[in-house]
Amino acid sequence: MLNRDLLKTGSKPAPGELALVQAVINTLDLEDEKDDLACPELLRLWLIRFGLLEDSDSVSESDWALMMEVREALRQALMANHGDAIGDVALVKLNRLVSQFQMAVEFRRDGRAELVPRSSGIAGAAGRLMAIVAQSVMDGSWGRLKICSSSTCRWAFYDSSKNQSGRWCSMSVCGSRLKAREYRKRRLQKTR
Repeated sequence: MLNRDLLKTGSKPAPGELALVQAVINTLDLEDEKDDLACPELLRLWLIRFGLLEDSDSVSESDWALMMEVREALRQALMANHGDAIGDVALVKLNRLVSQFQMAVEFRRDGRAELVPRSSGIAGAAGRLMAIVAQSVMDGSWGRLKICSSSTCRWAFYDSSKNQSGRWCSMSVCGSRLKAREYRKRRLQKTR
C-alpha cells in the first residue's frame, strides 16, 4: 500500500497508485530548479522508499538517464489531458520507452486482472509506473491528472473539478499569476 504521507504532490493528489506517477513527475521542481532525482543514488533511494526497487538494486548512469526520460515523457503525455495532442516526437519517444519494459497480464484470486512488469531493477520500476498509467487510463482517472498550464511550473496535479476544467496546480498561485499578467496586459493595451 502506498504511504500517501510520503508523496510530495502539492494540493491536489491523485487517487490510489496514480499518486505515485504524479510524485515521480513532481520530483522535478522547475520553479525552484530542484530535482529530487538529480543523480543515480538519489533515484535509487527514492525508488526504494516507494517500493519500486529492492535495497540490493543498484542504479547506473544509464538507468538514471532512462528514468529521467520516463519522467519527462509522462509529463509530456499529461499535456493531452488538457485537450492538446501529444507531439509526434514525444509520442514516438513515449512508445519507444514503453516498448523496453516487459509486461504481462496477471490474474488475482478475486478474478481481477492486472498489468505487471516482468523485469526487476529500473526496468521493473519504470514498468510498474507504466502499468499504473495503463490502469488509470482504463479506470478514467488518467484524464484528470494534468500538468499545470504555467510554463514556469509544469507541476502534475489531479483535477478534481466537476467539469475537469482545471488548468493550474494551484489557482491561488499559478492561476493568480497568470490572471494578474493578463490583467496588466489588458490595462497596458487600454492606455495605448
